[in-house]
Amino acid sequence: MEEKKPFDNTAYKRSFNEKAYDRVSVVLPKGQKTRVEAFAKERGQSVNGIINSLLQNEMGLSDEQWKHPE
Repeated sequence: MEEKKPFDNTAYKRSFNEKAYDRVSVVLPKGQKTRVEAFAKERGQSVNGIINSLLQNEMGLSDEQWKHPE
């Protein structure tokens, strides 16, 4: 009898994210990371969320244009 492997949720999420998202690395001056994290937390967002919001606004894109560029 063949054993079923348990579902690997981490591998599934990794695979989905690889297909659905692009990654960008942001480099900050030393000491700014904690300030950026505090800024995001004050607004109830993640650092990633703040960066996405700022870029979307600066580029003048609607939510639909931001999420689906094609």
